Amino acid sequence: MKEEYQAIIVGGGAMGVGLFYHLAHEGWTDILLIEKGELTSGSTWHAAGLVPHFIGSLNMAKVHAAAPKLYTELEEETGLSAGWHPTGAIRLALSDSEVDWFRYVNGMLNLVGVESHLISPNEILDHHPLLDVSDVKLGFWTPNDGWSDPSSSTNAMAKGARQLGAEVARHTLVTDMNLLPDGKWEVVTDKGSVIAEHVVNAAGCYAPQLGEMVGYEVPIVSVIHQYLVTEAIPEVAKLDFDLPVIRDPRASCYYRREIDGLIVGPYEREGAELYGVDGIDWDLHFYLTPPNHDVLLPWLELAAKRIPVFAEAGIHTTVSGPITHTPDSGYLMGPAPGLKNYWVCAGASIGVTQGPGAGKYLAQWMVHGQTEINVAEMDPRR
Repeated sequence: MKEEYQAIIVGGGAMGVGLFYHLAHEGWTDILLIEKGELTSGSTWHAAGLVPHFIGSLNMAKVHAAAPKLYTELEEETGLSAGWHPTGAIRLALSDSEVDWFRYVNGMLNLVGVESHLISPNEILDHHPLLDVSDVKLGFWTPNDGWSDPSSSTNAMAKGARQLGAEVARHTLVTDMNLLPDGKWEVVTDKGSVIAEHVVNAAGCYAPQLGEMVGYEVPIVSVIHQYLVTEAIPEVAKLDFDLPVIRDPRASCYYRREIDGLIVGPYEREGAELYGVDGIDWDLHFYLTPPNHDVLLPWLELAAKRIPVFAEAGIHTTVSGPITHTPDSGYLMGPAPGLKNYWVCAGASIGVTQGPGAGKYLAQWMVHGQTEINVAEMDPRR
């Protein structure tokens, strides 16, 4: 580490590294990303990696569209694979109100330039023959959706910034932050202090603890999310094509293929467990929490009705770990209230999707003082 940088980003997950990449490409190469462990070792590494275009906000649709575009291009730029799998995705509509919503989102994505189609239940089966679609009215097909390996995509973005001269300090713990009389920030680490004109809190689940160092109460909580990875399923193994990601509102689940099995990820509507409300141990890296299948059972039973072959599948593993949420479910991207040149890029529950776009638009904001989209719904001061 040098003694001083133009900007320091604290946090090496998808959000922090997405900003790291885009700041360098906007011309700020005198920047340092500090990570207390390895890149992705907080929450990013255990994500299922889904990257959907479907969202009900015009500006957030532009954020989401940035990820598949970048993940497609990173290998040519950096020589590292982003682990990108362009499987497409289908969201299921089970009611007339959901059909109306799909029509609205379809029109909005067309405006953004994202390909999407409304398809019949029979057309859904053409893409995913293992589904029960007897209660489905319509499908929302986004052929350019997919999923990425979170470690691969994050490390590829990091290399894209390092190639331009930006620096990463791994295994470096931030212990304090101080605003200096000249308006610059002192970032104190276990390996010495560094100075920066700008600092960014991109610490994910640790963002509230990092905020406490400067008296900023970051409105983020961590909630346990679990997904199951099945053993090989013969009906899946014999398919000679990849399956699209499925979003099922009845079961509150997502499904995707994982080699010859499936990943099934429920979002329980009640009983979700908070994590680290009083703080998270700074020494944790690549950690998971003990599975709690009981809270998932109602949703897994519905998932088995949607994909009947899942009912007989063995469970290979359950991935259970914290992800961040804000009170309104929107991430935080922009200046912290009342703190000069202290920025936030955190709070995304789908950081693998939103990290590249959040990084793109926050980089514009920091470098140029404005962005090409309306960022009011992401602004930490909202």
